[in-house]
Amino acid sequence: MRQPEPLNAIDELMLFLDFAVPLCAAELSHKLRAWRYSSEQAETWLRGEAERAGGSLGANGDVLQFSDGRARSGRAQKRVVRTASVLARGVAAAALLAQLEGKRGVEAFGGFYGVPARPGVRAVVQEDDGGGAGPGRQQAA
Repeated sequence: MRQPEPLNAIDELMLFLDFAVPLCAAELSHKLRAWRYSSEQAETWLRGEAERAGGSLGANGDVLQFSDGRARSGRAQKRVVRTASVLARGVAAAALLAQLEGKRGVEAFGGFYGVPARPGVRAVVQEDDGGGAGPGRQQAA
């Protein structure tokens, strides 16, 4: 039996973001509620997180896009992990920031990250009863 071909780097990144962005958004949303930030403070902090991710992607994005499939270790592995982690956090911050601005979320890397377009769904950065999980990804239309 043959092993399936590994995903290309872009598909792997999208799969990672599908998993990591909702988790990061839940963490960021929890922090915003715990810190009791005002809307202005939340916007400033989230914008900083998104900008940091953009800087990291600009400086290190090649390690995510161009992979030869070999396992990494040491410094090279840490660079990939750190870049991917900061990217997921930045996309989550951008999605939450968009929700603060009255939008549903953001499109990034071929997917939509935010709240579903259903009646009765509130933005996760607002006070809730603890049941909010954060923005999730939906296929872009």
